[in-house]
Amino acid sequence: MRLAEVRIDAVDVGIAADAVVQALPHADAIAAPPRRAGALAGVVDHGGVLVPVVDLARWVETGERQDGRILILRDGGHLLGLRVSAVGGLVDVASGAVTRLHHDDDADEVFHSVARAPETGRVLNVLDVGRLAALACAWHGGAAMASGAPPPPAAHDRRTYAVLDAGTLRLGVPAGALAEVIAMPSRATIGDGAWCTWRGRHLAIVPPAAVDPALGDVGAGLLAVLEHDGLALGVPVRATLRLADFVPAATVYDDDGAEVRLVDVAALFARRPEAALSRSAHAAAPVQARAGKPNDAAYVVFDADGLAATPLDALERVLPLVDTPGATMRWGDQAIAVVDLRRPNHVPAEEGQVLVVRAGERRVACVAARVHVMIPAGGGQLYRLGAGAFIMTDDGRERASYRIVDLTTYC
Repeated sequence: MRLAEVRIDAVDVGIAADAVVQALPHADAIAAPPRRAGALAGVVDHGGVLVPVVDLARWVETGERQDGRILILRDGGHLLGLRVSAVGGLVDVASGAVTRLHHDDDADEVFHSVARAPETGRVLNVLDVGRLAALACAWHGGAAMASGAPPPPAAHDRRTYAVLDAGTLRLGVPAGALAEVIAMPSRATIGDGAWCTWRGRHLAIVPPAAVDPALGDVGAGLLAVLEHDGLALGVPVRATLRLADFVPAATVYDDDGAEVRLVDVAALFARRPEAALSRSAHAAAPVQARAGKPNDAAYVVFDADGLAATPLDALERVLPLVDTPGATMRWGDQAIAVVDLRRPNHVPAEEGQVLVVRAGERRVACVAARVHVMIPAGGGQLYRLGAGAFIMTDDGRERASYRIVDLTTYC
């Protein structure tokens, strides 16, 4: 099962990832109706509806209070918020690795099982979201939903976004609004932004903070071109990461637990009148996301610093990592270079898998956290976003997108 790691004051908690809808700043919470009992700490606006927020510290000892965020959780048709101090990443835990410690089925308890995070070794208290909702007797949705109030987005409202690295943040841009990603062109200053030419049209480049106040100028080398209603704007970015499906919200989480800010393209164009610079009597209709083409070769998906895919043909062997990797390793009668692709300070250092990659007569050993899955020929669709290439799979129940990495470049 996949758990979202969070901390509530001094308590490490794991929450089923499919129960986590959104994370909001704690400052967004507002006062709740005064009550004599219960753990209701406030309410928060989520998609135009008011959702109650539960504070576990009102029931149990959680250590020194550290406010940070509010997690919006879903239990069936019910939504409720939970005060947390920090949100970590996502961890995959084998179902058999979740250990039930308490077997009394006490309806007044929301923790009865624990699990150990594979990479950090941290023991997580697994939250029973359904029992939390029942015990708090506070939620939004279900039969109690107010007539006329728009329901929050449901799972079937998922849309495809291009995830872009903008430096201090990841941005999610609706795939149909992203015309292309190009190398940063020569540009001239205009107001607080700049402009350049693109496809024979003038193109305004907005300052990063215009897209999200948390973004700064980090010397991005790429320009994402967005189109809306026949107009275009440029947004500086550092890299294209992947295609992903999200339920629309202000902030969502990528597969590795990183926050992604979804861009409201219509609102961005409304705020930036200089988009009219791109108007042309002969302007083409907005470029929609181009259809992918089937992969004619198999790919192997591996987890290093996030999930990525590489062509199977380039792999000579996949081996278990038996020790902390050094600069080289023995391969036959020669020593080949070792490239550690895992996240810095990967724990434990001796845990992982080695992908032996060949390019002609050259070999290199690439260290990954694990090999994830193989995509057979014809099992996915290939896409290109600017300089980035991706492969998307769809088994009818779930879609996944992986950035394609050519490991032979390390040879």
